Order: sequence, then structure tokens, then C-alpha cells
Amino acid sequence: MENNQQSFIKTIRQALGKTSPGSASDLFGPPPENRDEQLNAYLNKSVSERRDLLELFIEQANLAHISVTQVNTPLEAGLSIRELIQNSEPEWGDKKRVIAWHHPVIEQSDLEKRLSEDGVEFIVSRGSDKPDALERDEIRKKLIQSYVGITSADFCVAQSATLVMKTRPHQPRAVSLVPSIHIAVIAADQIVESLKELYFRLKWDQEEQAQGIGNCMTFISGPSKTADIELQMVFGAHGPKQLHVYVITDGLTAPSHQ
Repeated sequence: MENNQQSFIKTIRQALGKTSPGSASDLFGPPPENRDEQLNAYLNKSVSERRDLLELFIEQANLAHISVTQVNTPLEAGLSIRELIQNSEPEWGDKKRVIAWHHPVIEQSDLEKRLSEDGVEFIVSRGSDKPDALERDEIRKKLIQSYVGITSADFCVAQSATLVMKTRPHQPRAVSLVPSIHIAVIAADQIVESLKELYFRLKWDQEEQAQGIGNCMTFISGPSKTADIELQMVFGAHGPKQLHVYVITDGLTAPSHQ
């Protein structure tokens, strides 16, 4: 990661006409004096602060046409998602196919077993860490055939109701972009207040530094929409028509919204 970062910074310096070697810290600035104090405040929010962030997220999600459902456990999330899929139909064909990330919280929801009982084809994006062309082609076919994509997220920005998702092996970003219904399952403690907090944690949190940001980081604020034609809002023009977020509250209480 460090070599890639330095190469990236070098390219920026050349574009800006800066010829000195420099480093990432030179370009983005040194750590703030209160870095550790601020990071501790971000990482160790009180129950009251987490509840406030959840309420802010729900408020902003309503404005962005995002459906938010609060659940206590991943198993409850699985039951609620199963009901959603039972009450929805594919845009084309009569076979229900769902594709999901290979992710712990999705496995804990027991969705694969529940949906299989309903006759729904449940596809998990398992595979090799470095898939070859044939494997990538197979995943694409399964994505195109699926009308529901289920993911988690790394963060959720409350102020804009934005899901932030890193791309990793077995967790392709296309799962959130191709199917007509996107479902995301997150924990309440993944909700951050603002982009400022997000960038601070990505830069200075040692755990985030160790993980890196990967090759791609996707920001999703609501279902796909456009008003290009006669200023009429249309959903699903370039991606999912619906976005449903299931928040595992872990004992937090906030107004319930569907």
C-alpha cells in the first residue's frame, strides 16, 4: 500500500510542478496536535451519541428515498429481508435470484438457508482472491441474473445517509450496483457523523491504516435516480431502484422507520 501511495503522490506532485521528493504527510499535512484525543472521541462514542447518529441517519435516509429498518440481531435482519424478498418480484422473468457478499454479518443472518427454503436461488460471491477471466465472467452472469444484491458496508455517513464500501475479494462493488434492489446490513457503530470524521478515521486510525482503502471505495447515497428528462425524477436509471438498509442496533433505541 505504501509504495502505491508514494507513487500516487509522486504523480500529483509532478502534475503540480513540485519537483521535491516529499511524502504523503508533506502533501496532506502533519497529524493534528489533538489527533489521539479526537480519534478516541470518534472511536468511543457514548450510547447517547450513537443513538443521536442513528436518528440523524434515519432522518436523512428518508429524504434520500432509503428505507431503514432497525433490528436487534443479524438473525432478525435475515427474517426481515426474507419477508421483503417474498413480497417483491423480479423485473424480468419469474425466477427469484439473489446475490450476496461473502461477509460474516450476512452469514449470521442465515439467509442462504431461509431463502433456499422459499425456492429462491441464493448466490454468494465466493471465489478465489485473484479470479481469472472465466471466474469473473461467471460472477458477471450471476449478477445480471440477480434482482437483489445484498452487501454490508464499512461506514455509513449520517449527515448524508451515505454508505461507504471498500472493494475486497468476495465483496465486489457490482453487487450493490447491478441488481434492481440493493440491501445493505450494517451495525449501528459503523455510523459516523460526517465526511470529516470518515476521512479522519481513514487517515489516522491504525486499524484503517493497516487495511488500506483498496482499489476502490464506493459512496452510495440512495437508489439510482435522474431527472435529466423533463425534470421528472426517475429511479433505477443507472443502478438499483430501491435501497434498503438494515441497522443492527445492538440495544440502541430510536424511532422506528420503514
